[in-house]
Amino acid sequence: MNLLYSAFIREVSESIGVTNKVYYQCYAFRKEFENVYLYVSRADEAVLYKVEKDDMKAIETFKYNKLSVFKEKSKIRKLRGFIRYSSFLDYLNKIIYSYDINILYIRSSIPSKKLISILNNKQVITVLEYPTYPFEEECKKTKTKIEQFVFWNNKPKKIESLADLVVGISGEKDINVHEKFILTSNGIQLNNINLKKRSDKDYVNLLSVADIGFTHGYDRIIKGLYEYYKNNPKKEVFYHCVGDGSELANLKKLTKELSLEKYVIFHGAKTGEELDKVFDESDIAFGSLGNHRKGLNSDSALKNREYWARGIPFVIASRDQDFPESFPYILKIHSDDSPVDINKIVEWYEKLTHSHPDYSSEMRKYAEEHLSWDEKMKPVIEKIKKIADKKGICKSWKFSP
Repeated sequence: MNLLYSAFIREVSESIGVTNKVYYQCYAFRKEFENVYLYVSRADEAVLYKVEKDDMKAIETFKYNKLSVFKEKSKIRKLRGFIRYSSFLDYLNKIIYSYDINILYIRSSIPSKKLISILNNKQVITVLEYPTYPFEEECKKTKTKIEQFVFWNNKPKKIESLADLVVGISGEKDINVHEKFILTSNGIQLNNINLKKRSDKDYVNLLSVADIGFTHGYDRIIKGLYEYYKNNPKKEVFYHCVGDGSELANLKKLTKELSLEKYVIFHGAKTGEELDKVFDESDIAFGSLGNHRKGLNSDSALKNREYWARGIPFVIASRDQDFPESFPYILKIHSDDSPVDINKIVEWYEKLTHSHPDYSSEMRKYAEEHLSWDEKMKPVIEKIKKIADKKGICKSWKFSP
């Protein structure tokens, strides 16, 4: 059985969370299917990879024309994106036939007639993934009017009806979905995540790691620090902001306006050993604090899972179904735009270190048992196998179902 994972994303760096997620899903598929391929969009080309046991081998590249090449500051950036997406789907159709694809797993993007045509291929098992589900509110708040027009006039229900299976990555447990739907949550690849080292000091380091956007809500941390230092606290607290993104300039501006340059440190994007060092020096991490800004009250963020795997307690403002509310390692704060109560967070952390002195190891053990991508993709893989058996597409498997 040959599986092709198709992801229309523009990230180039392998350090970016979305790209890592796609890679790790492919590695999980590779353990079950004979041949697995990844087809992904880059800034100026599309690349087809053969997924090996623990590596990606590029086997074909498809160059986009100059008009569709990604340029962040281009005045016609959205138009370029539509042209690039159309070319991406053209190449996708060719790959399906050239590599005798039996299973097509599509990380959802904007519906189109070409996508409908591809999903209508009865010789291929088609799986559609919504990276965030439910998706309606996020689509309305993050897409342009042109994208929304295209999206809603090519109704998602039509796309879902053609797919054999629909996968929703969701932070919600209790959502009514139809029978071809599977809800799961984001996982992590533990082999590439180091357990943080403990460091004793008389101050507290806060941390966030993200491709920073407005909906991360990290302005709430900076405003919280401003309120904290107004009262001349005895303990110093520093905020380490790791990552780039569209909201970074605004956070730097806010920091300067509030005269917090001493206490807010912007590191830019970090990977590998550099990122490990920042984690080792940090005490408390932050997940998204602004999901309410895109109409969501639940979360399934990759960074939450990385924090957990590294053994660093963290703060969130939305529910996350993978972490019981009774867990002492997570502090849930109000889902609004109010400044973060730094005093409350410091007190929570100090209480945790006394009641669970080995909290990092405890968190890591839970991650190993519950949060790996292999575990998250199991129900999807089993459903694909059942569909294949029902359709008679394949009579034998590399591994028994």
